[in-house]
Amino acid sequence: MGFHQCQNHHYRGSIDHTKRNLITLLLLCGLSSLIHSVFTQGLSEHSLVKRQIGDDRRVVCYYANWAVYRQGTAKFTPQNINPYLCTHLIYAFAGLGKDDTIQTFDKYQDLEKGGYGQFAALKTYNRDLKTLIAIGGWNEGSRRFSPLVADPKRRKTFIKSAIRFLRQYNFDGLDLDWEYPTFRDGGKPEDRANYAKFVVEMREAFESEAQQTGKQRLLITMAVPASLEYAGKGFDIKTLDQHLDFFNLLTYDYHSAYEPATNHHSPLYRPRDWSDFDFRADLNIDTTIQFYLKSGASRNKLVLGIPTYGRSYTLVNPDAHEVGSPTDGPGAAGPGTKEDGYLAYYEICQAVEEEDGWEVENPYPLVMGPYAHKDKFG
Repeated sequence: MGFHQCQNHHYRGSIDHTKRNLITLLLLCGLSSLIHSVFTQGLSEHSLVKRQIGDDRRVVCYYANWAVYRQGTAKFTPQNINPYLCTHLIYAFAGLGKDDTIQTFDKYQDLEKGGYGQFAALKTYNRDLKTLIAIGGWNEGSRRFSPLVADPKRRKTFIKSAIRFLRQYNFDGLDLDWEYPTFRDGGKPEDRANYAKFVVEMREAFESEAQQTGKQRLLITMAVPASLEYAGKGFDIKTLDQHLDFFNLLTYDYHSAYEPATNHHSPLYRPRDWSDFDFRADLNIDTTIQFYLKSGASRNKLVLGIPTYGRSYTLVNPDAHEVGSPTDGPGAAGPGTKEDGYLAYYEICQAVEEEDGWEVENPYPLVMGPYAHKDKFG
Protein backbone atom coordinates (compact mmCIF):
# COMPACT_ATOMS: atom_id res chain seq x y z
CA MET A 1 0.00 0.00 0.00
CA GLY A 2 1.13 3.56 -0.45
CA PHE A 3 0.17 7.05 -1.39
CA HIS A 4 1.92 10.32 -2.21
CA GLN A 5 1.61 14.08 -2.66
CA CYS A 6 4.67 16.34 -3.49
CA GLN A 7 7.84 16.54 -1.41
CA ASN A 8 7.44 16.75 2.33
CA HIS A 9 8.69 15.13 5.50
CA HIS A 10 7.17 12.56 7.82
CA TYR A 11 7.85 9.32 9.64
CA ARG A 12 7.54 5.65 8.72
CA GLY A 13 4.61 3.31 9.10
CA SER A 14 3.78 -0.34 9.18
CA ILE A 15 1.79 -1.86 6.32
CA ASP A 16 -1.37 -3.85 6.95
CA HIS A 17 -1.31 -6.82 4.55
CA THR A 18 -4.96 -7.79 4.98
CA LYS A 19 -6.93 -7.29 1.80
CA ARG A 20 -9.08 -4.34 2.66
CA ASN A 21 -10.24 -1.48 0.49
CA LEU A 22 -8.70 1.98 0.57
CA ILE A 23 -9.30 5.46 -0.64
CA THR A 24 -6.95 8.40 -0.29
CA LEU A 25 -8.02 12.00 -0.64
CA LEU A 26 -5.21 14.22 -1.78
CA LEU A 27 -4.43 17.72 -2.94
CA LEU A 28 -2.50 18.66 -6.02
CA CYS A 29 0.45 21.01 -5.67
CA GLY A 30 -0.40 24.68 -5.95
CA LEU A 31 0.85 28.07 -4.91
CA SER A 32 1.44 27.67 -1.21
CA SER A 33 1.44 30.21 1.55
CA LEU A 34 1.33 28.01 4.63
CA ILE A 35 3.14 24.78 3.90
CA HIS A 36 5.68 22.40 5.32
CA SER A 37 8.91 23.43 3.62
CA VAL A 38 10.97 20.59 2.26
CA PHE A 39 14.28 20.22 0.60
CA THR A 40 15.98 16.85 0.41
CA GLN A 41 19.41 18.12 -0.61
CA GLY A 42 22.07 19.58 1.65
CA LEU A 43 22.66 23.28 2.19
CA SER A 44 25.33 23.26 -0.51
CA GLU A 45 22.55 22.81 -3.09
CA HIS A 46 20.59 25.90 -2.10
CA SER A 47 22.35 28.19 -4.52
CA LEU A 48 20.85 26.14 -7.35
CA VAL A 49 17.27 26.74 -6.35
CA LYS A 50 17.04 30.42 -5.43
CA ARG A 51 13.57 31.73 -6.08
CA GLN A 52 12.51 35.33 -6.29
CA ILE A 53 9.09 35.76 -4.71
CA GLY A 54 8.86 39.48 -5.36
CA ASP A 55 6.49 42.26 -4.19
CA ASP A 56 4.92 41.86 -0.74
CA ARG A 57 3.62 38.31 -1.01
CA ARG A 58 4.24 36.03 1.94
CA VAL A 59 5.08 32.37 1.73
CA VAL A 60 4.95 31.13 5.30
CA CYS A 61 6.29 27.65 6.04
CA TYR A 62 6.07 25.60 9.22
CA TYR A 63 8.85 23.25 10.29
CA ALA A 64 7.83 20.47 12.71
CA ASN A 65 10.80 19.74 14.97
CA TRP A 66 9.68 16.13 15.59
CA ALA A 67 10.49 15.31 11.95
CA VAL A 68 14.09 14.68 13.05
CA TYR A 69 12.96 11.46 14.73
CA ARG A 70 11.65 9.88 11.54
CA GLN A 71 13.65 7.22 9.79
CA GLY A 72 15.23 7.01 6.35
CA THR A 73 14.22 9.54 3.73
CA ALA A 74 11.36 10.72 5.96
CA LYS A 75 13.84 12.21 8.45
CA PHE A 76 13.94 15.99 8.14
CA THR A 77 16.16 18.51 9.92
CA PRO A 78 16.53 22.31 9.71
CA GLN A 79 19.52 21.73 7.46
CA ASN A 80 17.18 20.14 4.88
CA ILE A 81 15.13 23.33 4.55
CA ASN A 82 15.51 25.36 1.37
CA PRO A 83 16.00 28.92 2.73
CA TYR A 84 14.84 30.46 -0.55
CA LEU A 85 11.48 28.69 -0.72
CA CYS A 86 9.67 30.84 1.84
CA THR A 87 9.61 34.42 3.09
CA HIS A 88 8.87 33.32 6.66
CA LEU A 89 9.81 30.08 8.42
CA ILE A 90 8.11 29.03 11.65
CA TYR A 91 9.67 26.53 14.05
CA ALA A 92 7.02 24.39 15.77
CA PHE A 93 6.77 24.30 18.73
CA ALA A 94 7.89 26.03 21.89
CA GLY A 95 6.18 25.25 25.19
CA LEU A 96 4.48 27.24 27.93
CA GLY A 97 6.09 26.72 31.33
CA LYS A 98 4.36 26.52 34.69
CA ASP A 99 5.98 29.85 35.55
CA ASP A 100 4.25 31.51 32.55
CA THR A 101 7.44 31.75 30.51
CA ILE A 102 8.13 30.45 27.03
CA GLN A 103 10.34 27.35 27.08
CA THR A 104 11.93 24.89 24.71
CA PHE A 105 9.65 21.98 23.88
CA ASP A 106 12.43 19.50 23.14
CA LYS A 107 15.60 20.69 24.85
CA TYR A 108 17.66 17.84 23.38
CA GLN A 109 16.85 18.59 19.74
CA ASP A 110 16.28 22.32 20.02
CA LEU A 111 19.38 23.18 22.02
CA GLU A 112 21.77 20.27 22.56
CA LYS A 113 21.54 19.08 18.93
CA GLY A 114 21.46 22.64 17.65
CA GLY A 115 17.96 22.86 16.17
CA TYR A 116 17.50 26.55 16.97
CA GLY A 117 20.97 27.43 15.75
CA GLN A 118 20.58 25.53 12.48
CA PHE A 119 17.22 27.22 11.92
CA ALA A 120 18.66 30.70 12.48
CA ALA A 121 21.63 29.88 10.23
CA LEU A 122 19.28 29.65 7.24
CA LYS A 123 19.21 33.46 7.31
CA THR A 124 22.89 33.53 6.37
CA TYR A 125 21.88 32.15 2.97
CA ASN A 126 18.76 34.28 2.49
CA ARG A 127 19.15 37.57 4.31
CA ASP A 128 15.52 38.53 3.60
CA LEU A 129 14.24 35.42 5.38
CA LYS A 130 12.35 35.88 8.67
CA THR A 131 12.24 33.09 11.25
CA LEU A 132 9.63 32.76 14.00
CA ILE A 133 8.83 30.20 16.65
CA ALA A 134 5.30 28.94 17.32
CA ILE A 135 3.96 28.33 20.79
CA GLY A 136 0.98 26.10 21.51
CA GLY A 137 -0.37 23.52 19.09
CA TRP A 138 -3.14 20.98 19.42
CA ASN A 139 -1.59 19.10 22.34
CA GLU A 140 -1.20 22.25 24.45
CA GLY A 141 -4.94 22.98 24.40
CA SER A 142 -6.48 25.68 26.62
CA ARG A 143 -5.59 24.47 30.10
CA ARG A 144 -2.56 26.75 30.49
CA PHE A 145 -3.37 29.51 28.03
CA SER A 146 -6.75 30.47 29.48
CA PRO A 147 -5.54 31.41 33.00
CA LEU A 148 -2.43 33.06 31.54
CA VAL A 149 -4.30 35.56 29.35
CA ALA A 150 -6.84 36.24 32.12
CA ASP A 151 -4.24 37.73 34.48
CA PRO A 152 -2.45 41.01 33.60
CA LYS A 153 0.60 40.11 35.70
CA ARG A 154 0.92 36.70 34.10
CA ARG A 155 0.56 38.22 30.63
CA LYS A 156 3.38 40.65 31.44
CA THR A 157 5.59 37.81 32.69
CA PHE A 158 5.10 35.83 29.50
CA ILE A 159 5.65 38.79 27.18
CA LYS A 160 8.89 39.74 28.92
CA SER A 161 10.15 36.15 28.70
CA ALA A 162 9.15 35.94 25.04
CA ILE A 163 11.25 38.98 24.11
CA ARG A 164 14.29 37.54 25.88
CA PHE A 165 13.77 34.11 24.34
CA LEU A 166 13.34 35.39 20.79
CA ARG A 167 16.40 37.60 20.98
CA GLN A 168 18.52 34.93 22.66
CA TYR A 169 17.84 32.33 19.97
CA ASN A 170 17.76 34.74 17.03
CA PHE A 171 14.08 34.42 16.10
CA ASP A 172 12.38 37.35 14.39
CA GLY A 173 8.98 36.85 15.94
CA LEU A 174 6.40 34.71 17.69
CA ASP A 175 3.52 32.72 16.17
CA LEU A 176 0.67 32.24 18.65
CA ASP A 177 -1.01 28.88 18.14
CA TRP A 178 -3.57 28.49 20.91
CA GLU A 179 -6.00 25.73 19.85
CA TYR A 180 -8.52 27.10 20.77
CA PRO A 181 -9.74 30.00 22.99
CA THR A 182 -13.09 29.34 24.75
CA PHE A 183 -12.95 25.70 23.63
CA ARG A 184 -11.44 22.41 24.79
CA ASP A 185 -10.45 21.51 28.34
CA GLY A 186 -9.84 24.68 30.33
CA GLY A 187 -11.39 27.12 27.86
CA LYS A 188 -13.69 29.91 29.13
CA PRO A 189 -16.02 32.40 27.38
CA GLU A 190 -13.84 35.34 28.42
CA ASP A 191 -10.86 33.87 26.55
CA ARG A 192 -11.89 35.79 23.43
CA ALA A 193 -11.50 39.22 25.02
CA ASN A 194 -8.49 38.24 27.11
CA TYR A 195 -6.61 36.83 24.12
CA ALA A 196 -7.07 40.13 22.30
CA LYS A 197 -5.77 42.08 25.33
CA PHE A 198 -2.76 39.76 25.41
CA VAL A 199 -1.93 40.53 21.77
CA VAL A 200 -2.41 44.28 22.22
CA GLU A 201 -0.02 44.29 25.18
CA MET A 202 2.48 42.11 23.33
CA ARG A 203 2.52 44.45 20.33
CA GLU A 204 3.08 47.44 22.62
CA ALA A 205 5.96 45.67 24.37
CA PHE A 206 7.55 44.58 21.09
CA GLU A 207 7.40 48.15 19.78
CA SER A 208 8.85 49.52 22.99
CA GLU A 209 11.72 47.02 22.93
CA ALA A 210 12.51 47.91 19.32
CA GLN A 211 12.61 51.63 20.12
CA GLN A 212 14.90 51.10 23.10
CA THR A 213 17.32 48.75 21.36
CA GLY A 214 17.25 50.07 17.80
CA LYS A 215 16.51 46.55 16.52
CA GLN A 216 13.73 45.63 14.11
CA ARG A 217 10.45 45.04 15.88
CA LEU A 218 9.66 41.41 16.62
CA LEU A 219 6.78 40.02 14.58
CA ILE A 220 3.52 38.69 16.02
CA THR A 221 1.48 36.23 13.99
CA MET A 222 -1.35 33.91 14.90
CA ALA A 223 -2.59 30.52 13.71
CA VAL A 224 -6.38 30.72 13.45
CA PRO A 225 -9.04 28.05 12.82
CA ALA A 226 -11.03 27.24 9.70
CA SER A 227 -14.12 26.52 11.79
CA LEU A 228 -16.55 29.44 11.75
CA GLU A 229 -17.71 28.56 15.26
CA TYR A 230 -14.22 28.42 16.71
CA ALA A 231 -13.18 31.61 14.92
CA GLY A 232 -16.27 33.59 15.87
CA LYS A 233 -16.47 32.58 19.53
CA GLY A 234 -12.76 32.46 20.30
CA PHE A 235 -11.15 35.29 18.33
CA ASP A 236 -11.82 39.05 18.32
CA ILE A 237 -10.76 39.22 14.69
CA LYS A 238 -11.21 42.97 14.23
CA THR A 239 -9.02 43.84 17.23
CA LEU A 240 -6.43 41.17 16.43
CA ASP A 241 -6.18 42.47 12.86
CA GLN A 242 -4.99 45.84 14.15
CA HIS A 243 -2.12 44.37 16.16
CA LEU A 244 -1.00 41.19 14.40
CA ASP A 245 1.38 41.21 11.45
CA PHE A 246 -0.70 38.48 9.80
CA PHE A 247 -3.01 35.52 10.38
CA ASN A 248 -2.02 31.96 9.44
CA LEU A 249 -5.27 30.26 8.45
CA LEU A 250 -5.53 26.57 9.33
CA THR A 251 -7.66 25.87 6.27
CA TYR A 252 -7.37 22.10 6.27
CA ASP A 253 -8.73 19.11 8.17
CA TYR A 254 -12.31 20.20 7.50
CA HIS A 255 -12.84 16.42 7.60
CA SER A 256 -10.94 13.67 9.38
CA ALA A 257 -10.11 10.09 8.42
CA TYR A 258 -12.31 8.85 11.27
CA GLU A 259 -15.59 10.11 9.83
CA PRO A 260 -18.12 7.56 8.49
CA ALA A 261 -17.83 8.81 4.91
CA THR A 262 -15.07 10.00 2.59
CA ASN A 263 -14.61 13.74 2.17
CA HIS A 264 -11.91 16.08 0.94
CA HIS A 265 -10.21 17.63 3.94
CA SER A 266 -9.38 20.98 2.30
CA PRO A 267 -11.92 21.84 -0.42
CA LEU A 268 -11.60 25.25 -2.04
CA TYR A 269 -15.31 25.78 -2.71
CA ARG A 270 -18.65 24.08 -2.10
CA PRO A 271 -19.76 22.02 -5.11
CA ARG A 272 -22.88 23.37 -6.82
CA ASP A 273 -24.75 20.11 -6.30
CA TRP A 274 -24.46 20.39 -2.50
CA SER A 275 -27.49 22.14 -0.98
CA ASP A 276 -27.54 24.65 1.87
CA PHE A 277 -28.84 21.83 4.07
CA ASP A 278 -25.76 19.67 3.48
CA PHE A 279 -23.62 19.52 6.64
CA ARG A 280 -20.59 20.19 4.46
CA ALA A 281 -22.00 23.42 3.01
CA ASP A 282 -19.71 25.72 5.04
CA LEU A 283 -16.75 23.34 5.30
CA ASN A 284 -14.58 24.90 2.60
CA ILE A 285 -11.84 27.49 2.24
CA ASP A 286 -13.95 30.10 0.45
CA THR A 287 -16.53 30.21 3.27
CA THR A 288 -13.77 30.54 5.87
CA ILE A 289 -12.06 33.39 4.03
CA GLN A 290 -15.32 35.28 3.55
CA PHE A 291 -16.07 34.93 7.27
CA TYR A 292 -12.73 36.43 8.29
CA LEU A 293 -13.12 39.32 5.87
CA LYS A 294 -16.63 40.11 7.13
CA SER A 295 -15.34 39.89 10.72
CA GLY A 296 -12.75 42.62 10.16
CA ALA A 297 -9.62 40.89 8.89
CA SER A 298 -7.55 42.71 6.26
CA ARG A 299 -7.08 40.87 2.99
CA ASN A 300 -3.34 41.48 3.02
CA LYS A 301 -3.04 39.89 6.47
CA LEU A 302 -4.65 36.56 5.59
CA VAL A 303 -2.18 33.80 4.78
CA LEU A 304 -3.98 30.85 3.24
CA GLY A 305 -3.15 27.42 4.64
CA ILE A 306 -2.39 24.73 2.07
CA PRO A 307 -1.81 21.19 3.43
CA THR A 308 0.93 19.08 1.93
CA TYR A 309 -0.77 15.85 2.96
CA GLY A 310 -3.95 13.90 2.34
CA ARG A 311 -6.45 12.01 4.49
CA SER A 312 -7.00 8.34 3.71
CA TYR A 313 -9.91 5.96 4.35
CA THR A 314 -10.69 2.28 4.26
CA LEU A 315 -13.74 1.77 2.05
CA VAL A 316 -16.69 -0.45 2.92
CA ASN A 317 -17.23 -1.27 -0.76
CA PRO A 318 -14.34 -0.94 -3.26
CA ASP A 319 -16.80 0.02 -5.99
CA ALA A 320 -18.15 2.92 -3.94
CA HIS A 321 -15.24 5.33 -3.83
CA GLU A 322 -16.88 8.66 -4.67
CA VAL A 323 -16.73 11.61 -2.26
CA GLY A 324 -19.29 10.81 0.45
CA SER A 325 -18.94 7.00 0.21
CA PRO A 326 -19.16 4.87 3.40
CA THR A 327 -15.91 4.06 5.19
CA ASP A 328 -14.68 1.45 7.63
CA GLY A 329 -12.14 3.56 9.46
CA PRO A 330 -8.93 5.32 8.43
CA GLY A 331 -6.52 4.09 5.78
CA ALA A 332 -3.31 2.30 6.75
CA ALA A 333 -0.24 4.30 7.74
CA GLY A 334 2.26 5.43 5.14
CA PRO A 335 5.85 4.12 5.08
CA GLY A 336 7.28 7.42 6.28
CA THR A 337 4.57 9.08 8.33
CA LYS A 338 3.39 6.08 10.38
CA GLU A 339 -0.03 7.56 11.08
CA ASP A 340 -3.31 5.86 10.16
CA GLY A 341 -5.49 7.98 7.92
CA TYR A 342 -2.69 10.37 7.04
CA LEU A 343 -0.33 10.41 4.07
CA ALA A 344 2.28 12.99 3.16
CA TYR A 345 2.22 14.41 -0.34
CA TYR A 346 5.37 12.55 -1.27
CA GLU A 347 3.84 9.25 -0.11
CA ILE A 348 0.77 9.78 -2.26
CA CYS A 349 2.81 10.75 -5.32
CA GLN A 350 5.08 7.76 -4.97
CA ALA A 351 2.18 5.35 -4.68
CA VAL A 352 0.17 6.75 -7.58
CA GLU A 353 3.20 7.00 -9.86
CA GLU A 354 5.02 3.79 -8.96
CA GLU A 355 2.42 1.26 -7.78
CA ASP A 356 -0.09 -0.61 -9.92
CA GLY A 357 -3.82 -0.35 -9.39
CA TRP A 358 -4.22 3.27 -8.41
CA GLU A 359 -6.82 5.38 -10.21
CA VAL A 360 -7.06 9.15 -9.91
CA GLU A 361 -10.48 10.82 -10.01
CA ASN A 362 -11.22 14.52 -10.34
CA PRO A 363 -15.02 14.95 -10.01
CA TYR A 364 -14.90 18.60 -8.92
CA PRO A 365 -12.19 20.39 -10.94
CA LEU A 366 -11.36 23.90 -9.70
CA VAL A 367 -13.55 23.22 -6.66
CA MET A 368 -11.49 20.66 -4.74
CA GLY A 369 -8.44 18.52 -5.48
CA PRO A 370 -8.60 15.03 -6.98
CA TYR A 371 -8.52 11.77 -5.04
CA ALA A 372 -6.96 8.39 -5.73
CA HIS A 373 -8.42 4.97 -4.95
CA LYS A 374 -7.29 1.37 -5.12
CA ASP A 375 -9.33 -1.81 -4.71
CA LYS A 376 -6.82 -3.71 -2.62
CA PHE A 377 -3.39 -3.41 -1.14
CA GLY A 378 -0.86 -5.83 0.23
